[in-house]
Amino acid sequence: MNIAHLLPYSALFPLVKHNGRYEWALRLARIQANQGHTVTIYAAPGSTEKGSTVAWKSIDESLHDKNANNIALMSLALSNPNHEIYHSHFDYLHYTLGNQTSKPIIFTQHWFPNQKIAEASKLSTAQNVYAVAPTFYMAKENERLGIKTLTTIYHGIDLDLFYPADNPTNNRLLFIGRITPTKGVREVVDIARAGNHMLDIIGKVNDTDTDYWKSILPLIDGENIRYLGPKSQSEVAQLMAQARSMLFVPHAVEAFGQVIIEAQACGTPVITNDKGANSELVDDGVSGFVIGSDGDYESAIQKLATINRKNCRKVAEKFDLNVMFDSYMQQYTQLLTRA
Repeated sequence: MNIAHLLPYSALFPLVKHNGRYEWALRLARIQANQGHTVTIYAAPGSTEKGSTVAWKSIDESLHDKNANNIALMSLALSNPNHEIYHSHFDYLHYTLGNQTSKPIIFTQHWFPNQKIAEASKLSTAQNVYAVAPTFYMAKENERLGIKTLTTIYHGIDLDLFYPADNPTNNRLLFIGRITPTKGVREVVDIARAGNHMLDIIGKVNDTDTDYWKSILPLIDGENIRYLGPKSQSEVAQLMAQARSMLFVPHAVEAFGQVIIEAQACGTPVITNDKGANSELVDDGVSGFVIGSDGDYESAIQKLATINRKNCRKVAEKFDLNVMFDSYMQQYTQLLTRA
């Protein structure tokens, strides 16, 4: 099968810093190529991956405008007669340009749908664009907004990278994510301090969130509450496996809380709020705890000893990257057969 992955012009590989959407797209493309499919990623000029069988393409020169660059890049991809199916990782540009090809366009919803995306869907005359929701919660929201949805496919993780550790836990809670108000970092710190629990924080601080981080810094004592900075995926996996629990209480509804699954794959229970699809990703009382409107996180922390860490791993196994690959290939095949 000849597959094209559509990424923004700003996506330059190898990545200089973590980007969940781009990393996810590359993982899927890499597996597809390794399975013998012809795979091309459209991204920034000069993009490459050492040792990869994935092909890379881009426009010849920058048009010095973000939107113009993205339009030119997607148009280049859609004009290639060799591609059989397109996999978009944009938010709504595929709706605008979908009529440039008669081939199927699948797009993975890396963000929770908003009204702007819904409007683009309604206004589009392209009949070959299909959304794939990463959770059933999002699929229901798509239905409410009128976004045509092909199916639901959970995001997959590398279970060989995220796995339980042999050494005992370090009795510390763990937060992983961007240091931003929507991730609820301050709330995680307050929960830990209120119960006198030790906490490690991993994540990057963007320039736009510097003031928010400065408001938290006085609470970081370097012993009970520690900031470990950003970490590589392998380092994150090791720290997850050693943690007493992952504490994740975002304010915003997320497309898919991948760190929730990664922690459970490491055998680490997750304590999270009942926001969006979080209750889909954690088996309450089995692989962690989903906290309702009462906000009683302390009771959940006190009950962590009742969680069998082997059960956390079992819950995570249904989010295997290879299962996700098989599901997408089935959808590709069905669309091509229908076409």
